[in-house]
Amino acid sequence: MTGLGYAVDAVAVWLSGSPAPGWIAVTVAVLLVWVAPLLAIIFPVAALGQIVERKVAAAIQRRHGPNSASLEGPLRFGFRVLLCFLPRATQDRAFQRFLKLPVVRSLLPILQKLGIGQLAADGIKMLGKEDIVPRGADGAVFRLAPYLALTGAFLPFCVVPFAHHLVMLEVSVGALYVIAVSGVTVLALLMAGWGSGNKFSMLGGMRAVAQLVSYEIPVGLAVAGVVLWSGTMDLHAIVAQQYRPGVFTFVGWNLVQSPFLAMLAGVFFLAGLAECQRTPFDMAEAESELVSGFNTEYSGLRWGMFALAEYTEMLLIGALFATLFLGGYQSPIGEQWIVGLHPLLATLLHLGIFAVKFLASLFLMVWIRWTLPRYRVDQVMRLCWLTLVPICLVAVFGLAVQLVLAGGTEAGTAYGRLAALPRPALGVLGHLLGWAVPVLLLGVLVRIARRRHGGMHPALRQLTGGGS
Repeated sequence: MTGLGYAVDAVAVWLSGSPAPGWIAVTVAVLLVWVAPLLAIIFPVAALGQIVERKVAAAIQRRHGPNSASLEGPLRFGFRVLLCFLPRATQDRAFQRFLKLPVVRSLLPILQKLGIGQLAADGIKMLGKEDIVPRGADGAVFRLAPYLALTGAFLPFCVVPFAHHLVMLEVSVGALYVIAVSGVTVLALLMAGWGSGNKFSMLGGMRAVAQLVSYEIPVGLAVAGVVLWSGTMDLHAIVAQQYRPGVFTFVGWNLVQSPFLAMLAGVFFLAGLAECQRTPFDMAEAESELVSGFNTEYSGLRWGMFALAEYTEMLLIGALFATLFLGGYQSPIGEQWIVGLHPLLATLLHLGIFAVKFLASLFLMVWIRWTLPRYRVDQVMRLCWLTLVPICLVAVFGLAVQLVLAGGTEAGTAYGRLAALPRPALGVLGHLLGWAVPVLLLGVLVRIARRRHGGMHPALRQLTGGGS
């Protein structure tokens, strides 16, 4: 075996036909398992994220969004490149015949209405823009920052389980690895602000670093709570620990296992928004105050790399949220039969289920972006240190108490090729009490708060129609 992970070993053995594959089979397996998912799944979805955001924003604002840019220009350019050895008139005739094909003729208007032509136009425009380096900038630091931003956004996907048989790298410290390598983005933003030689960029870089370093605390505490409950830092093992046989698989998901895990899920999502510097936490690049912040001096492809890193981080937060709290790639119903299918069919189904989960998170992030106003920078920091961090500490303490009251662990259920993992021996009564006590306590606190501070604010009552 190669020691590069189960998926690489399995593909290499299948390609070579022997239990000791050669270096060619191992290289091809690494390309298929490690490189192909990033290029075929993450990179296109992150690029399409911009069009998704424009379409969602248009729907919220009751307009059409991008729907006028056609794909004929990029397609014509492709014909020019592919048929460069033919005369120009022959190229034009071939292109016109291509456009008259029934499939192409019906598909192009649909793609144009969806905004795919706008995506191609934006890409060509971005590649055609001049790459400018300011006169007072630190050239090496300025040029390296976008690459580090992309590196910090893509590296965590190496340990994210996309499917039962598709994990780039299975390591016992996957949760710790994700938190560690994602910190590269902090260094990239600081380098971008410092290397630009611009006081507004420097201020944006410092704000970004302060925000990201602060919100890594609640993210780390949320992940620590899941690790405490699951008893492992292996992300694939965390997915396996959430498996329950039978029809309703979702009863084993961490989101419904404990109210403290549900609290950590909410904190993780909010802190993830701040890590991605999305509204309402986008003070690091607020156009009204910082003229776009740390990336003010960037243009062309380098600016596009920062944008791609942002959407990739959004996908990462969605993927981690699904992995830690929503059973990963597991189906909410009937997972027991899916994992027993042929590995190729099971992988395709798991990829589809996992894509639905993290794309739903992406849609929610975009929805929040065009719904909520931006916080002030002091409100952003106050929310982190005075609200999210205490909530995380209370939730982790509650999980610890719940585990102590459980009095031990019970044998789990084997999940496909993964061995059975122990889980807290709470039982049905323990789970019901675990939910009932915090919910009753929350109701008491809400009742006390209403008596102390009164009911709904009059302005809010009038806005919501409560006074009518």
